[in-house]
Amino acid sequence: MSNEYYPFGAVCSDQNPDNLNLSITKRTFAACQESSECEFIEFRHLDLSDGKIVEIVVVDFINDQVPCRNVIGIKTRERMALVLTDPQVHCPEVRALRKDFPVVSHLNHVDADQPASLCLYFEPWSSIRRFWTPQKHIQRILWWLAETAQGTLHRDDQPVERMFFDSKLEIVLPPDFDDRIQDENCRLCLEPIQSTAGDIHVLRLFYDPPARRHDCKLKYIPLVVHLEAIVHGSIERYPFSLGELDSQLACRGAPLIQKLARIVCNAIPPEGIKKSTDESCIVILSIPIKRTANSESELIEQRAFLLHSDLASLGAVIGSLSLHDGKYYSTPIIGNSAPVGSTDWQKIRLLPVDVKKSNTRGFANRASGIPPQSADFKGVLAGLGSLGSSLAELWAKEAWGDWTFIDPDYVEPHNIVRHISKDLHVGCFKADVTKHLTEYNFYPAYYSALAIPDSVNNIENIQISELLSNADLIVDVTTTLDVPRDLSQRNEIGRCVSAFITPNGISSVLLLEDDHRSVRLDSLEAQYYRAIINSSWGDVHLHGHAGNLWVGAGCRDISMVMSYESVQLHAATIAKQIRILCQQSDPCVRVWVSDTDSGALAAFPIQIEETLRMDQDGWQVVFDTGIREKLIQARRQQLPKETGGVIVGFIDQVLKAIYIVDVWPAPMDSKGDETGFTRGIQDLNKNLEEAARRTANIVNYIGEWHSHPPFIPAKPSYLDGLLLDYLAKSLAEDGQPAVIIIIGTADELIIRIKEG
Repeated sequence: MSNEYYPFGAVCSDQNPDNLNLSITKRTFAACQESSECEFIEFRHLDLSDGKIVEIVVVDFINDQVPCRNVIGIKTRERMALVLTDPQVHCPEVRALRKDFPVVSHLNHVDADQPASLCLYFEPWSSIRRFWTPQKHIQRILWWLAETAQGTLHRDDQPVERMFFDSKLEIVLPPDFDDRIQDENCRLCLEPIQSTAGDIHVLRLFYDPPARRHDCKLKYIPLVVHLEAIVHGSIERYPFSLGELDSQLACRGAPLIQKLARIVCNAIPPEGIKKSTDESCIVILSIPIKRTANSESELIEQRAFLLHSDLASLGAVIGSLSLHDGKYYSTPIIGNSAPVGSTDWQKIRLLPVDVKKSNTRGFANRASGIPPQSADFKGVLAGLGSLGSSLAELWAKEAWGDWTFIDPDYVEPHNIVRHISKDLHVGCFKADVTKHLTEYNFYPAYYSALAIPDSVNNIENIQISELLSNADLIVDVTTTLDVPRDLSQRNEIGRCVSAFITPNGISSVLLLEDDHRSVRLDSLEAQYYRAIINSSWGDVHLHGHAGNLWVGAGCRDISMVMSYESVQLHAATIAKQIRILCQQSDPCVRVWVSDTDSGALAAFPIQIEETLRMDQDGWQVVFDTGIREKLIQARRQQLPKETGGVIVGFIDQVLKAIYIVDVWPAPMDSKGDETGFTRGIQDLNKNLEEAARRTANIVNYIGEWHSHPPFIPAKPSYLDGLLLDYLAKSLAEDGQPAVIIIIGTADELIIRIKEG
C-alpha cells in the first residue's frame, strides 16, 4: 500500500513549539514528546475565514497492539493530524493523513478529498472535556487504531453502519373576564367546541384579536350585558323566554331589555348585517350581588342564555335595528328609553347555559395546595429532556413560578417515548415545545414562559446571563457534569438546584444549595459521591442501563431503556421536593430509591457539611468540614504515632479544580510510629476499584494524606517533598496533578499540589 499523505493544512514555516498560540496545542505537543508511541513530524495550521485559530500537530503513531498485516488495513505506524482549536467550543479532531487509510466504522463525515476523521468518543465534548488531557487523548487514539485493526471497535448491540451517511351547553369565560369585560369596547369571539359525535356542548369565549374581527365566521354571537347591582335573596328559577328573564331581573332592580338593545345596537358594523339562519345569540349577564341595599357588591355573578334568534332578528324585534334594502342597521337609542317595537321579543325562547371560567393562576395554586406567595418568583429551568419537561408541566399546572426554559436540543423521534412532546414536534426545539405545551394549560396569553434554545452555561449569551442573575431559583436538569459545575463558579446568579434520574431508572437525586449559596452544587456533588461510596444503597445506585437502544447510526445515538412511568414517578417526587425544600434555607442532598416490585420510594437524606475552598498552585481545592474533621479524628486516635491513607476524589480539568470526596484510613498492613508512617496496600486496589465502579468511574485515587506526631506542625518535611514529587510523576501519565494533605499539631491542615 502507498504511504502518500494528504496535504492537510499548511506547514508552519516556524517549527518552534514556543511560538504556538494555543495552550492546548502546546500541552498536546509535550505529551507527544513524552510518549514512546508518538513520533513528532511537524506543525501545521488552517486559515479560516472567521479568523479562528486552528493548529495541527502531525504525529506518527507507532502501535504494537495493531496486528501486522491485519485484514482491516490499519498499519502499525499511522500518520495522524491532531487538529486543535478553542477547547471551550470544539473537540480536538484527529485526521488520518494516509490517502489509502481504510474506510471503516466510526469515522466522522468529511468532504470529498479530505483525510478520514476518527470518531473517538461516545459522549458529547461538553462532558468529555471535563476529564480530557492530551495524554488520555493519545491513549484513546492508540486504542481506536488497535480495536479497529482487530475488528472489535464496533459493539455487538450497535446497529450496522449505514452504507452511505367541557344544561347541555356550557360557556367557558376567560380568566380575567370580570376585569376586562368592564371595557365596552372589548370585542369577543365565541368558539364552539365540536365533539367527535358532531354535537356541541362547550362554547369558549375569547377576546377577539383585531386580525380576526372581520373574517371570524361565528355561529354564536356573544352579547355581554352589565346589569345594576341586586340584593341577594331567593334563588330564581330558570326562565324560558326573554320576557320572563327581563321580568325577573326588573323585579330585582336590574331591568335587562334596555341595556340589551344598546348592546345589540353597538354590535352592528356600519355596513349593516343580514338575517342568518345558522346564527344564534348568547346573552352573558354580569350581575353584581350585594348583601344589603346600601352595601357594596361582594361578587359578580355570571349567567348566560342562548337565544333562539340571530342578531339581526333580535335587533329588529327589540327595536334597536331598522331594515333598509335587505340589511339591518343600528337605530339610535336616546337615553335609557325603552326600545321602539312590538312585544314579540318577550316570546323569544332561551336556553340556560352553564357559565364557567378558565383556570387562573390563583385557582391553580389553591387547587394544588400551594400558598400563592410561595409561587411568585422567577425561575430558570435548564434541560428540557424527559425529566425537565415533566417538571415544567407539573409546575405549570400548579402555576408555581414564572419560568424560562433553556435547552439547545431539538425533539427527535425517540424522545417522544418519555418527553411531553408529541410526534408533530419532531424537529422543534425542546425549549419551544415545552413553552407552548405548558402555556396550553391556561387561557391563551394568560400564562407565559420564555424559551431559549441554547446552553445555559453559554457565558457569551447576554440574555441568559441576565436571566440567571435575576432568577430566584435555577433548576438544572441537564444531566450533564458541566452545567452544575459551571453554575457553581458564578457568584452573581440565583440559588441553584440540580436533579436527575439514574441510568437504571431506579433512583433519583436532588442537590440543593443553601439560600446564601455557601454550599454550592459542585461541593454537593462531591459529598453525594462520598455517600454513594459509604452507603448500602450506593452499591447499584449508578449501575448501568437496563439495556441500550441505538436510535441512529452514530455512536452517540444512545437512548436509555427507561419507562415513562419511572420518569413520572421520580418527576412528581422531585417537583414536590424542590418546591418544598427551596422554602427552607439549608442545603440538601436527597436520594430516592424505588422498589422494583411495589414502586414505593425510599428516601435517603445525606448529611451536608460546610464547604472549604483554597487556591493552591493554580488549582482550586474543594473539600468540606467533614473531611477536615475525619482527618483530625484519625490523627488523634493514633497519637503519638503517625498515620495516613489515600485521598479519593475527582479533577475538573476545565475549572482547574480538585474535589476531595473522601480520605480513607490506613490499610491494615500500614506501619506507623512516632518517627514516620508507611502506608500499606491491603485491599486498597479493590476499594479503589469499588469506589470507581459505584461512582461511574468519576471518583478515583488523587493523592495521599498523613499526620505528624505531637508538637510537630503540618509543614511538609523533606520526605514529604519526595513523596509529592513521586506522586506527581506517577499521576502525570494521566495528565493529572498530585495532592497531599498533612495534618499536624493544633489540628493544622496543609494541602500541597504538584503537577508532573
